Amino acid sequence: MTDSSSSSRKSSSKGRTFIHRLFSTVVLWAVVLGALFAGSPLVSLLTVWIVLSALSAAAFHEFVKMFRIEKLGFGKAYLHTAGLVYLAATLFSDRLRVPDALQEAMPHLLLGLIVFGCLYLFFHYRYELPRLLPLGQLVFGWFYVYFLAGYLVRIYNFERDKGAWILILFIVLTKFSDLGAYVTGSLIGKHKMIPRVSPAKTWEGFCGGILFSAAFGWIVVKLSGDHLAGFPIYHILLLGVVLGTFAVVGDLVESLLKREADVKDSGQFLPGIGGALDLIDSLLFNAPIMYAYLCLLHVSPGTV
Repeated sequence: MTDSSSSSRKSSSKGRTFIHRLFSTVVLWAVVLGALFAGSPLVSLLTVWIVLSALSAAAFHEFVKMFRIEKLGFGKAYLHTAGLVYLAATLFSDRLRVPDALQEAMPHLLLGLIVFGCLYLFFHYRYELPRLLPLGQLVFGWFYVYFLAGYLVRIYNFERDKGAWILILFIVLTKFSDLGAYVTGSLIGKHKMIPRVSPAKTWEGFCGGILFSAAFGWIVVKLSGDHLAGFPIYHILLLGVVLGTFAVVGDLVESLLKREADVKDSGQFLPGIGGALDLIDSLLFNAPIMYAYLCLLHVSPGTV
């Protein structure tokens, strides 16, 4: 009787978690689609920056709190500000008729200034910190969140008239891998991947995540009309496998970070999902890969 009631409670808990996750997912997609496809290009651009900046700032705050380095208040405020400026410069320099040479140089100049700022933080805290570990964690958190988030902006800017569709395709390829892994793992998952790092992940979920990624990516291409005509089916299958695989790797990396920090979730940003960092970890990890694909392998619409 006890085993039966315990099993019933676990099943009920999983059901509630799934409902919370589904509700949060629907709300998120409504926000993302509203941001990307707002009627006015300027409104869309501003909304994209606000949403991405809010998620990045929340994720960086969670990282700082997770590793208990709030005492570096000045360093945290400086890197928050630098991150928001970095995202804004990367996004708007391509959209506001900035000369090409300055547009290409601006993110690199900002990165140089941020590196000098990190050196300043080192000297600022040299008498206050018994070790360099907290400052190193803070700087690593900045690159992990804000620097990688910059690649989401580059994906959005890759083709001015189709950037929203390309970003949607990337999000679907990555996040539906997460969804597929969760659904498949919950239903038929038996063989653990790396139980010491992430006990819930299974090989069945891993395979299901890749299948979901490729299948829903193909659906997005079909629904987009001519907007994604430069993405042939074999590219979508390739991206589904690659991004589906690295989405799991990115999630495992965050699991390692949470294990190192001895926390279960990075925060409580969304019911059923967890913190902002839990939400965007796979996107951050996959964004440079997607951008590299766009630069190296993307087929222009006229050549398909």
